[in-house]
Amino acid sequence: MTYTLITDTPALADFCQTQARVLALDTEFIRTRTFYAKPGLYQLFDGQQTVLIDPMLVPDLSPLWQLLQDPSRICVLHAGGEDLELLQHQSGGLPAHIHDTQLAAAFLGIGAQIGFAPLVDNLLSVHLDKAHSRTDWLARPLSSAQLNYAADDVIYLYPVYQQLMERLAKKGLMGWFEQECERAVKRRSESVEPSLAYLDIKNAWTLDRQALAILQHVCEWRLTEARRRDLAVNFVVKEAHLLRVAERAPLTLSDLNKLDLDPMEIRRHGDTLLKLVQMALDSPERWPEPVQRLIDFPDYKSELARIKGLIDIAAEQAEIPAEVIASKRVIHQYLSWKWRLSESRDMTPTLLQGWRGELLAGQL
Repeated sequence: MTYTLITDTPALADFCQTQARVLALDTEFIRTRTFYAKPGLYQLFDGQQTVLIDPMLVPDLSPLWQLLQDPSRICVLHAGGEDLELLQHQSGGLPAHIHDTQLAAAFLGIGAQIGFAPLVDNLLSVHLDKAHSRTDWLARPLSSAQLNYAADDVIYLYPVYQQLMERLAKKGLMGWFEQECERAVKRRSESVEPSLAYLDIKNAWTLDRQALAILQHVCEWRLTEARRRDLAVNFVVKEAHLLRVAERAPLTLSDLNKLDLDPMEIRRHGDTLLKLVQMALDSPERWPEPVQRLIDFPDYKSELARIKGLIDIAAEQAEIPAEVIASKRVIHQYLSWKWRLSESRDMTPTLLQGWRGELLAGQL
């Protein structure tokens, strides 16, 4: 099947007049040192036309954003989390209606996190060549082999999607699948609150309240700085080094130099880090409570086993894989809410929402 490479806005606007309700969508991007992904190509297939849109040449992508954000369209993605992040950052919005074929495959027991090439092989008996998966999509010109590779990702996504939807409909799972797709979009639209970034730091639970306060200040600053400079967070200051600053509470550059941070980190951010440490130390009334680990609760093992057992029974009755109902992380989210850990007090856990709540009603 042929494709059209779009390099100007009029050609893009012409394609975006398509009347197709279903659009197979994929993106190619680079994300190495940057906080936000850099788009290299957008691929779409509407059932008849395949287009590859070059964002480095098309000056105005607004026709594409309007097409994707039209609530009458279904945008089909596979494992679309990073694609959605890219689209949100580039367009300021998200597709109005998405279907994710990885989620559909999970509901059908084909694989909880199955990749696109294995899924195509499973359903269509087509072996996709992934030799260009590590292409530098920002380099120009792109070869015909690279463009063919990119086109295949949407050309084969379309029939894969059709098969999966037929199977979901036969099993009566479309409603649950739709809810899960909506949840996936919502999760991608929620950005991390900088003041809570410290909770994602490994070993934060080992710190006392003073050290946690320092960690909270430096992590909030680092995330804000990374977003402002479009720089991956560890290229601002490494995570392990922030933890070291929190533990040792340096007050001078001499103290900071003893912590074995990168010299460049100290040259660029040393004064800022010291100010943040002092700010934390000056406000003991604002120090966060110690981080509580679920595994330290005396009932953790028995409660985890009980909930897993309930999920296994519900999964068998509903004829879906247990891991679709709840990963360990989802169970942990529920336990955090149940035991009233500080970061979970105002959050209704996933296990009590939507189709999961119906499936497990009254059992938890």
